Amino acid sequence: MNDALDGLVASQHGLIARYQALSGGLSAGQWGWLAKSDDWKRVYAGVFRRVGAPQTWEQALMAGCLAVDGIASHRAAATLWGLPQIEPRLEIIIPEKRRATLNGFEVHRTSFLQPVDRSRRSGIPVTSLARTVIDVSLEVPRLGPVIVNHVLATRRVPLELLFNRLKAQGTQGRSGAASLMEMLEERRGRKRHVDSELQRRFEEIALGGYRAGLLPEPFFEYPVQLSDGRWRYPDVAYPPPVMVGFEAHSYEHHSTLEAFASDVERNLELFGEGWTIVPITGVQLRDPPRLVAVMARIIAAAGARRG
Repeated sequence: MNDALDGLVASQHGLIARYQALSGGLSAGQWGWLAKSDDWKRVYAGVFRRVGAPQTWEQALMAGCLAVDGIASHRAAATLWGLPQIEPRLEIIIPEKRRATLNGFEVHRTSFLQPVDRSRRSGIPVTSLARTVIDVSLEVPRLGPVIVNHVLATRRVPLELLFNRLKAQGTQGRSGAASLMEMLEERRGRKRHVDSELQRRFEEIALGGYRAGLLPEPFFEYPVQLSDGRWRYPDVAYPPPVMVGFEAHSYEHHSTLEAFASDVERNLELFGEGWTIVPITGVQLRDPPRLVAVMARIIAAAGARRG
């Protein structure tokens, strides 16, 4: 095997496919010798692993991609991209007109996969981050808000790119596509995006209270300009004339004196501007009806004082 093919094997987690070897300079006879050699072990038809190469999840995924000329997708792609709350799975995607089955793999088919939807991670062909977010959100709806909020909060994917790729794929007849578009539309009006499970749960409770007619309409990450020109963003806010804000505090993010003091300082700044700021923890979120009732009383009391 020549240096170029050795480098290819190294970049592919110790794997090589027959078509790669032949296009890389090996003859059919040389490939036949390689396939019979004790130095190589067959993984799939036409795909071999160099003996001694570490057998990892990434190698198994790469082998599947080579076997059917597919690319890692859905939760496999999400794992490669490091998205939160993803259980690693062996999933790949291939063109709709092709058929393929692989033991241990979930094989998806698509009629729409443009160059912009392709990338590589750890040497493995993979759907782009935007396409991965869309695919996982449609396949596992409960994970949609988690990963959408994550990529927006960490600025890994622009919101408009998610819009454009979802529209390009089309929403007609696709299960969950309308809900995903609605989710993106809701986030379109935000200046900032959250990446906190605690805050997401709190937002859902506040929205539930509003839909039930128990609370006013909540505003998320509401922009408040301080007298000195700086900006602060209460997690859930009820703007003037009420001027009440609720802040979600988790032990994970406030377990140091510095973090706790920073939040207190931010709240003091908002108090100084006439806002009432109320901290909320995961303990309060365990009883949504009670929390909504308490929030309603706080908001009513603030409104009465200002009335």
